[in-house]
Amino acid sequence: MFDFLEARLLLLPPDAGGRSNAIAPREGSYCPFVSIDEQLHRARIIEGPPTLAPGDEGRVVVEIESGAGMTLHPGAEVRLMEHDEQCVGVLTVVRVCRGAVPA
Repeated sequence: MFDFLEARLLLLPPDAGGRSNAIAPREGSYCPFVSIDEQLHRARIIEGPPTLAPGDEGRVVVEIESGAGMTLHPGAEVRLMEHDEQCVGVLTVVRVCRGAVPA
């Protein structure tokens, strides 16, 4: 089971410590971490615009391990982290869907 977040994602530009490359949300292959209550949880961006470049913002759907989003609510801000614990973006939660079962 997974929780899903609908959120606005702002990718930080490189001069603010963000990524240097764009991501392709619709491919489902971008798997960063999200920082929730000071703990890192694996996430996967599964929907959004075809590409998001550093400095861009777009609406996305994020899949996270079930229960990781229990403290989240609309308006909450979540840091998007990469493997080296570098903050590369900020998610602003629009909606939380808890305990959805994949088809």
